[in-house]
Amino acid sequence: MFYSMMFAALLAVSAENMFLSAGMGFSRVLRAARSPRGIGPASLFVTFFSFCSSVEGYFIFPLLPAEGEKAAALRPAVLACAAAVTYMAAAFVLKSFFPGFYEKNSRAMQLSAINTAVLAIPYVQNSKGFGLAQSAGFALGSGLAFFIASALAAGGAPSCENPDMPKAFRGLPASLIYVGILSMGLAGFTGGPAF
Repeated sequence: MFYSMMFAALLAVSAENMFLSAGMGFSRVLRAARSPRGIGPASLFVTFFSFCSSVEGYFIFPLLPAEGEKAAALRPAVLACAAAVTYMAAAFVLKSFFPGFYEKNSRAMQLSAINTAVLAIPYVQNSKGFGLAQSAGFALGSGLAFFIASALAAGGAPSCENPDMPKAFRGLPASLIYVGILSMGLAGFTGGPAF
């Protein structure tokens, strides 16, 4: 059980970092790179919401229809509602018991809940046939992947604002080129045909 959980976490770290968070939470990675102090809390929130959505997905998917138009409409709606309930419960607990932490990190919490893997993780676990331990491992690996991607993006952020660079490439265009080059470099570690 522990082995399968760690294998799923390794899969998430390698697969998600191959494309720097696989598009899940990419804008949050770039925002975290601008404020390196926020990488830790944002990574914790991504891990928490990914873990909760993986557990919710594990128990919800068997209850929903598997095929047809009804399934195509019902599954995302039910998972989005479950993610919303999780966010509201977490916000209530933090605001009630840790108001200072909540005030300081509420924006990161909102963005992590909405703009990350809260809906993608249940679909990944369902398509791969993950059990509960593997789903939890994949969610924990997703949080680690977010942390690594944010740290790598933060390392290159100062170079993307270089005044010697043409003005048209400064900022976001340079960040996208930097992330693209990192993604191609990380793709070499996966060992499979990525493209």
